[in-house]
Amino acid sequence: MSLLYNDLMRTSASIVNANDVPRAFGTPHHDSASMHAEGHNPIPNIAEPLMVPAATQFQGAQGVNISGNTRFTNIGSLTNVNNYGGTHGLETLERFISFAALHDSAEQDPYRRCHPGTRDNVLRQLRHWIDNPNSTDRIFWLYGPAGAGKSAIAQTIAHGYKQGEVAATFFFYRSDPTRNDGNRLFPTIAWQLAFSIPAVKDLIVHALDKTPHLPRKDVETQFEQLVAHPMNNATSQMPQLAPVVIIDGVDECFNEQLQRRFLTVIGNAVKDCRVPLRFLICSRPEAMIEETLNHFTDFTLRIDLATLNDANRDIEKYLVDQFSDIASKQGLDAAWPGREIIDEIVFKSSGNFILASTLIRYIGDEDHSAVTQLDIFRKLKQPGTMSPFALLDELYLEILNRQLDPDFVKTFLALLVVRSSIDEDDLHEDDAILMNVSEKELHIKLRRMRSLLKFEPFIDVYHKSFLDFLQDSSRSGQYHLSDISLWRLNSLIVMRHVILLPHSNTSYGIIHQRLICLPKIGKKH
Repeated sequence: MSLLYNDLMRTSASIVNANDVPRAFGTPHHDSASMHAEGHNPIPNIAEPLMVPAATQFQGAQGVNISGNTRFTNIGSLTNVNNYGGTHGLETLERFISFAALHDSAEQDPYRRCHPGTRDNVLRQLRHWIDNPNSTDRIFWLYGPAGAGKSAIAQTIAHGYKQGEVAATFFFYRSDPTRNDGNRLFPTIAWQLAFSIPAVKDLIVHALDKTPHLPRKDVETQFEQLVAHPMNNATSQMPQLAPVVIIDGVDECFNEQLQRRFLTVIGNAVKDCRVPLRFLICSRPEAMIEETLNHFTDFTLRIDLATLNDANRDIEKYLVDQFSDIASKQGLDAAWPGREIIDEIVFKSSGNFILASTLIRYIGDEDHSAVTQLDIFRKLKQPGTMSPFALLDELYLEILNRQLDPDFVKTFLALLVVRSSIDEDDLHEDDAILMNVSEKELHIKLRRMRSLLKFEPFIDVYHKSFLDFLQDSSRSGQYHLSDISLWRLNSLIVMRHVILLPHSNTSYGIIHQRLICLPKIGKKH
């Protein structure tokens, strides 16, 4: 591998002068100084509002028909007329919005919702809070470990309310550069507020008209100008008091300091009553997030999913329904696998939905007998540790051990880990090229990983906890992805983008095809 890497480095050095290399990755990284550098695409100016004398504006007019979002502001002898219909006036925001982060975007998993009849306790508490806008608790922090079901709960709430009640959503996701950048949070929220609360739109457009580069500002300024001020000025016209904004997966924001900053901005705003919004924040119980929200305990409700005693009941219902579906599809007895086995799985799940959901995908794989798959799971060696993920790790290892080409799979998994740490929009489009196989062959080789990997819209893990497993040697053993292996892959992938920088010489693509494929990471690494 090192020989290939050295050859690649020498080849690329002869082609590209490092001093002339522009930024290789296309996603604006708003938290860096480069955002203020010369050479950025100019933001289009928003047209100035029409200024006409108030006294003559409708003089002699008959049958006047005014449509769209029209606003008249009479100041002295002048009337300011603004008519912003559709998305007009919001074009400035579009490049800084993460449409994929919206709860109803095509990129969201449509099945990541609470199974009917489960999570009733926490959903009831959240709905009670949302339905009482006069509550002094302006922040609701829902937290729990990986696999506790935070995103499913947030999605269920988001889809269960009208647009004006849940006014905006943002679902962070570390593997997606458009969803792991905290600089996109407030522009994305502002965009949604403009459409969920019509009275806010003209005020946001006015702020952008006055300061077109607002989306490039720091998160503190973004919040004040794009969210707080417009919302305050539109309070009298809002359909509901204190609508809710849902922010899920805060810990998956790529920049930890940015997490602290935007949480502090939100906390200070609700503490000082500067914004008529409430915030549902969902995350793992990371120390930095907890420390930040501890400053606002007087205004914050909390639910720790790990302490709720209804998780086992919910997992039981989920398993009963899913096993019934599998039995129907595979022609098994309707009572299969029986109460005793279901109770056994519930006990082993230790309140974590991730084990139950992963197991159902594993057992329900249409290429294998559900009876055989369940039998394999039940024969897994009981872990000697009390870790809540110990049995899940055993299931991960069982799935990895049955791969026909384990070195190929391990190399691809390393690619997934590296992808999750690279700020690149379309890296997944190169998966097959980097693995030196066709797209069809890639899917065939990964066929036995379907209980852990999803294949649409691109190949990715179902849950981030699997990436955590791969990077923890105490959990993944021979499948552990060492830092040095990941660093080498990262270097190769970055160099692949350097070589493919836009240029009139198409031979760059030929060099890429011949050199930039990933060597297999064997178990010895």
